[in-house]
Amino acid sequence: MILPQNSYLRNPPLILHSEQVVIFNAIRYSIDICEVSYDRLIKNISELTEKENIQPLDFPTIFSDVWSIINNSVLFIKIITEHFKIERNEPKLTELNKAINLRHSNQHITERISQILSTKDLPIYGYLSWTKTYSNSNEEIIATIYSGTFSNKGNVKIEISNKNEENKNTNIEKLEFTNIVREGTKKEGYTFREERVFLSKIISELTFWIDHFDKQIVEQMPEVNEHEKHTSDLILKLIGIRIKN
Repeated sequence: MILPQNSYLRNPPLILHSEQVVIFNAIRYSIDICEVSYDRLIKNISELTEKENIQPLDFPTIFSDVWSIINNSVLFIKIITEHFKIERNEPKLTELNKAINLRHSNQHITERISQILSTKDLPIYGYLSWTKTYSNSNEEIIATIYSGTFSNKGNVKIEISNKNEENKNTNIEKLEFTNIVREGTKKEGYTFREERVFLSKIISELTFWIDHFDKQIVEQMPEVNEHEKHTSDLILKLIGIRIKN
């Protein structure tokens, strides 16, 4: 778990200002959603690597989690740079800054369709590559999935990074997501390029910052017991009887 169960970020002390509590809640949810999405993504692509009977919804299932990680990690970086005075050029924000470029491009997808996606026949939601290894052999499988159709060309150009990137505690390595981002201004003109991000490095950077903030909060906050903390999350269930006419 990236965010520890007993973290003040998860259950803020009652002595905190209401705005601080909301900030803590936003951090908690952005982190938890990233973790849930990443764990599910690893599981699904591990299965997809060897799956023969691939179904139409297998692809959007994968890209749904990829974009969930992108979107919520960007939410996290915006919160910490605004409310914790963290500079965007921090070394431990390298991969997260790439996520910002990807999210910005995705938010303007209607513009990208006419600017480059349709003319260059590029994937609408990007493409994802990874390597699956096996602990009991030297065998490995390199896989890539591409979002959308590619009817304007006879073949599809997909570049896979040769960077070494190992994921601890999983047999999925080099999990790299690629999509088109825009640079420049309307006045000077736009250029487009591919942005590549290692998703495991996003998780690693998120973990670093949570550890960093957690230690600072503990040092600055007086020790409080469970009765002095806010409770988190709620579910209400109403049991009724449906009357049929």
